[in-house]
Amino acid sequence: MIMKLVSILIFALISLKTCNSNTAKAENQDRISKEQQATSEDLITFEYLATSRNSYYKIRVIKNLVVVTKKQGKPGAPETLDASEWNHLLEILEAIQIEKIPDLKAPSKNYAFDGAAKTTLKISVNEHTYQTQAFDHGNPPEALKALIAKLLVIAGYEGSSTKVGEYLKKEDL
Repeated sequence: MIMKLVSILIFALISLKTCNSNTAKAENQDRISKEQQATSEDLITFEYLATSRNSYYKIRVIKNLVVVTKKQGKPGAPETLDASEWNHLLEILEAIQIEKIPDLKAPSKNYAFDGAAKTTLKISVNEHTYQTQAFDHGNPPEALKALIAKLLVIAGYEGSSTKVGEYLKKEDL
């Protein structure tokens, strides 16, 4: 009888220890997950790429940096992005249903016969990447016009095929 009592007592102590250990592990994993989430919230990248037979133009924006590449394989020097510009990009992004970006249809397809540069926009948020279907440089899907115009303004784009003025109001530039 004493052996049974001792066995039950030992079993109960081990069970309590295991439960406490699992609870502590779960709390620790929740804390780590929240920390990762807090640090990964800043992992947003914008990449605009317009290419044709004779041109290459890529804008890559990551929080406080902008890199403009005008020749394939030769990225330009990174430039600092003002925090207010970054925040404005994020405000514009909030108005877009990001999950639907791959489904947006191009208003024209002149790029198919070299009538315009073939363009894509890629947005990476944490581990997820959303990329548009190809569209004409200067004629993006309606839902992305403000975002693309802002990216072009940030990059200092001066090409004639873009309609930046039509995309944004002057106070937004």
